[in-house]
Amino acid sequence: MKVDRFTTDGTWTVPAGVTYAVAHITGGGGGIGTASSGAGGNSSVAFASGTVTATGGGAINAPNVATTEGTYAGAANSGYGAGRAGRDGASFGIGMNGGDGAIIVAGAEVTPAASITVTVGAGGTAGTNGSAGGSGYVWIEYLA
Repeated sequence: MKVDRFTTDGTWTVPAGVTYAVAHITGGGGGIGTASSGAGGNSSVAFASGTVTATGGGAINAPNVATTEGTYAGAANSGYGAGRAGRDGASFGIGMNGGDGAIIVAGAEVTPAASITVTVGAGGTAGTNGSAGGSGYVWIEYLA
């Protein structure tokens, strides 16, 4: 079993003798902030039989948290949403996370030497006083 890994957009050229591949696809994680954070981008693999897409995670805009204790970004190539810890005016603990990117595993027949488009979703943008989500990734497994 061999694996080709994509952390940015690209093209996978099907190796000689390969007739079937399995794609592990994760969308980008959502950003977080008090305003203006963005959703994670979709990741996809365009097999000849159809494009398989993992949706990016949703953003969190949480203006009602009065005091921010801290935010943290989703790790690169993880598809994890950003997070935020804080408390409201009565000092109750509040934890929130941007949505994680969806994870899809799908296989398809492929033709040797064919070019297959791979898209890797960006992490959602950081909102005001927030952090960005982690970018997605794509792994393609095959027997050669």
